[in-house]
Order: sequence, then structure tokens, then C-alpha cells
Amino acid sequence: MVRMSVGIGPSAAGAPRRHDRAGAAGRLGVSTGRSDPGEDALTETVESGASPALEALRSVAADERVRAVEAAVREACAELRWNEALRRRWREARAEAAIRGAVASGGAEGAVVSAEVLREHVAAGSLTEAATGDPGLDAVAGLWRAGTRLVGWMPDLVGRGRPVVPPARSLLAVLHRDVVGPLAAGGRVGLEEVGVPRAGWVRAREGGPGTAPQGEELEARLAGLVGLLEAEPAPALVRAAIVHAEMLSARPFTAGNAAVGRLLVRHLLVRDGVEPTGTAVCDLYPGRVPAAYAEAAGAYASGTMEGVVAWVVWQAEAVLVGVQEAQRLCRAVQAGTWRAG
Repeated sequence: MVRMSVGIGPSAAGAPRRHDRAGAAGRLGVSTGRSDPGEDALTETVESGASPALEALRSVAADERVRAVEAAVREACAELRWNEALRRRWREARAEAAIRGAVASGGAEGAVVSAEVLREHVAAGSLTEAATGDPGLDAVAGLWRAGTRLVGWMPDLVGRGRPVVPPARSLLAVLHRDVVGPLAAGGRVGLEEVGVPRAGWVRAREGGPGTAPQGEELEARLAGLVGLLEAEPAPALVRAAIVHAEMLSARPFTAGNAAVGRLLVRHLLVRDGVEPTGTAVCDLYPGRVPAAYAEAAGAYASGTMEGVVAWVVWQAEAVLVGVQEAQRLCRAVQAGTWRAG
């Protein structure tokens, strides 16, 4: 059975959510609009001329636990950058990472397809249609299309090529069309839901931590998400983690939010220079430890600084696992054996 995407748990089963603006949502400029004593800190930030969202990201980044995991991530990514396989075969490595990422992300959503099967279809050029008659393959193929699109937006690893990346709202829409297109082709979501964020009182089809916002709160959360994607400069690892968490908790689309959130992590880490190779398979960890994924997302949705930090630490762990997979991938590419992996 394919869940594409039903998120990481029942919509009402996340950790208790505390709507305070001193917590996760308010600090990041995607608050519910409720007023409480935590608003004083935000008022001071605004009056100082700084962006509340950026100040919030920097506050999270300053936490000792976040600084420690960020240092570990940067060290691992720096080591990956100089892998011998990436000197000449970085294009092959990125293409293989897109395949492994799609398989891993599909597995996290309940669509189980082997990397070998996906490689065969890619090599045969048989994935030109959104529906092949195999729902699991269709779901993973959609994720692969999205991952391949991200590869096309990555700067050259060797050289000066730097493709133009679409603005945030277009980026969200395009990735969502790739991911959810197969669902629409199979009649599991409406065509009008593909690439179009929820609005008003339209409910999310999938579950996640806490209750998905609606109405004005939904509009504010979506605007905050767009702002986070476009803000610069910003702490890169924290930004990627929070964007992922907002996709899970705000659920701006009716379906496919978790998968798009994971794709955005890869995009942002490359764009912001944390993991420039584009080969880290950060989708692997969520499928391996789904309970920890749900727990960390629930911590974020609780609306506390501790919860935000716990989520960022979890995201860093996912990146480190992804880098380890990239090292294995690079060894296979260098040996010419990756197609059999």
C-alpha cells in the first residue's frame, strides 16, 4: 500500500502543541497570530531593525548543542567534498544520489521499490508518464523526477556553471507537482491540488505533528515558509531543518508535504554551501528510524525552544547518515560498481 504522503503520524497524535510566539513558530515568523508574553521579545527584535525570522534562526544556531552538531556536519561534508570520485565523476554521483534518495524517501512513505528496479526504468527511459500501472513505482519515480530537477539546479562541482533557481513559491510548486503528480494520475488526489498550496479552510489529507493550520494562520505559516526559503544570509543547517519541520507541521499542501520537505533539505544544503556535492542521501535516516522522525517532529511542533533544538539535532543526524551513504556511493562510482548496488 502506498502512502504518498500520509506524513509521519495521525494528525492529532503529535506531541501537545503550545501556541506561544516565544516557541518555534513565533520565533521563525510563522506564528499563529496569538498574542502572549513571548511577543515582547519579538517586538524588541522588530524595533531593533532586524528580521524576527533571521534573529530566531540565529538564536537556535547559537545553542551549544546545535553548534556541536553543525560542526560535525561541516567536517563530514568537507571530507566528502574531496572524495576522489568527485573530481571527474561528480555528475554520475549526483545522478546516483537522486536514485538512492528517491528510493529512500519512497520507503519512508510506504512505497518500496529497489534501487536496481528504478535504475533499470531510468536507463530504459520508461518513466516519461506519471502513471505506469504500478503505484509504488509511480510514487518513487515522482520523487526521482524531483530529485533530478534539483540536480539540474545545482552549481557545477567543477567549473563555474550556476543554473538559475526559481523563486520560493515556484520552487515549492514545481517540486510538489513532481512528487504528487503520480497521485493525481492515479485519482488519489484532485488535479486542482497539484502544485497549489491549501487556502482558507481546505484540510490537509495527511497527518503530521499537531493540528494543521487553516485560514489566516495557514496563510501566515505559508508566508513565513517562503520568507525562510528566501532569507539571506541565514544559518544554513538551521534554515534547512526549520523549512523541513514547517512542511511537516504547517502542511501547506493537501498531500506530499513530508517528501517535499526532505527534498528542500537537499536543495538548501547545496545552495547554502553546507554540502556542495549534492550527493548526501539525507532521506535515508527518516525511513530507518521513523519513530525518531515522528518524535523529533513532535518536539518541534510543541512550540518550545527545546523542541526546536531537538529537531535541528535530529536533522543534523540525518545529514550525517546521508553523508556516510554518499561516501559509499562515491566508492561504488569510482569502482564502477554502483549500478549493482
